[in-house]
Amino acid sequence: MTDAKASSGIYPRLCVAYFCEFAIWAAWAGALSGFAEGSLKLLGWQIASLYSAIPLGAVIGPLFLGPIADRYFAAQKVMSALHLVGGAALLFCGYFCQTHQATFGLLMALMLLSGICYMPTQGLLNSVVFKNLPKPSMGPYVFVFGTIGWIVSSLFIAAFCGGEKTPNFFYVGGGVSVFLALYCLTLPSTPPKGATSGGSIGDSLGFGAFKLFKDPAFALFVLCVFFASVPACGFYFPVQVPYLSQMGYPSPVALTTLNQFSEIFFMAALPFCVARFGLKPVILLGMFAWVARYILFALPSYGIAPDYDFGFSLVGLLFHGFSYSFLYVAAYMYAERKAPENLKASVQSMMVFLLLGVGQVAGGYTYGILSESFPAKTSSAAVAATSVEVTDTTSEKLQTPVYVTAEKGKPLTDSVPSLNVPVPTWNIAADSWIQYLDLAGQVKKFMGIKDEQSGRSVDLGQLLGNEPFSPQTIDNMDAEKLVQDGVKLPAIGGEITGNVTYTKDDLKALGHSIAGKDDFSLTRKDWLAAQSRDWKLIFTIPAAFISVFFLIFLFFGQNPKETKEEK
Repeated sequence: MTDAKASSGIYPRLCVAYFCEFAIWAAWAGALSGFAEGSLKLLGWQIASLYSAIPLGAVIGPLFLGPIADRYFAAQKVMSALHLVGGAALLFCGYFCQTHQATFGLLMALMLLSGICYMPTQGLLNSVVFKNLPKPSMGPYVFVFGTIGWIVSSLFIAAFCGGEKTPNFFYVGGGVSVFLALYCLTLPSTPPKGATSGGSIGDSLGFGAFKLFKDPAFALFVLCVFFASVPACGFYFPVQVPYLSQMGYPSPVALTTLNQFSEIFFMAALPFCVARFGLKPVILLGMFAWVARYILFALPSYGIAPDYDFGFSLVGLLFHGFSYSFLYVAAYMYAERKAPENLKASVQSMMVFLLLGVGQVAGGYTYGILSESFPAKTSSAAVAATSVEVTDTTSEKLQTPVYVTAEKGKPLTDSVPSLNVPVPTWNIAADSWIQYLDLAGQVKKFMGIKDEQSGRSVDLGQLLGNEPFSPQTIDNMDAEKLVQDGVKLPAIGGEITGNVTYTKDDLKALGHSIAGKDDFSLTRKDWLAAQSRDWKLIFTIPAAFISVFFLIFLFFGQNPKETKEEK
């Protein structure tokens, strides 16, 4: 590629492609769980299975489809075909959900097809970017538009498409995917190299990428980066909102937007750091960032500097751009330097397969194991109620009330095992400056769009503030307000899904359950600790695991040589 061609707009063209690439994923990543739980009434394991479509797609697809691009077809043509099929799968998801024909099995098949088609395109797009940029080291300046695409797609769906309340997010993701399928045909041609360079049948099946493992330095790099990735993104994404919620921090979902904004900054800084320090030190910094952020999340549970608990967690969130860019993106750059010309697409696909496929699946299971191993001290369902009104949203008449009566002296869930009754929240900073991190809410406010969530139920923070939670303070609550608004939260489980309203007697029973005695006085800290998992160990264990491979790569890893294009 000549300098004239490089200056004819290749950079913005690749930026548009990367913007759309991650807008597709973001379209359903945030909304699917809420829609599946609230509208489709799917169970937890079913929702988790739907979310496994992406990592399973990374496991199944890239090592076969990447080599096809290497050997037989131009990468941009393979991407076009995959995005067309994957986009159609998402559009069908939206159609079947909108027409009330969706079943778990049907959605799982379509989402898996979408994941199998989508994930290989990441490795192929990386190959196109590195091949056509004047300097491969400028790749992060293209990759940052993937982050921008994620933010814009999420905001658009939340503000204008009903968020998780409707299946419109499927249409957005499918529509962008079809557009990108057509747009890929306009990208610079990245012709296959393997077909002209000989090679074996094994190469055509993708095994050629494993030839590089004969190089001990490359094998050590892949080993360390892969194992460091297991407790990274695949572990972090399912853990972040439960952690923020159980710690009592306001607007947990809004707080997670700090991840993407920090990613923009660190992605832009990555080329400078690579040029200044080299790829090995940058990858080491990425591993260190994951260790540091998990330690920051664990510090509140250790009781260190309790006045700065929220600050520690905010810094941990802001570390996302640092940890993701300097580990994952730098790993792609390292692989690009080490791969021979005829295997670059295969090597990029292999990295996606390992980091975003096997690594994320293993990370998700790791979180599941740790969360089950270190549960909350007190069950959130321990409510000894006498009568609770539940709205049965599984019937055709969505407003039909179902009255559930517990046996006297026993928790409600002992009488109705399928009903999962959550503990009322105790928020005291819901109207603080944190609200401005809820960008979708700010967009709605600016556009004059009514927010359906504005009439949210009363939480304990509104009723108690900073007062201790005791039988006396419960008796002194505004009875009229409590009856009118109630302390309502969704109750998800089995055949019964709806809202649970706690009376004063229910709240006293809950306080007794947490304290273990009738005469109790619980502070907000006591309340949060009783219903929180043991985050100290849940975060310390993965931090220690990553530290092992950080040390291995520190002492034995090598810095790849700079290519002529990067000098």
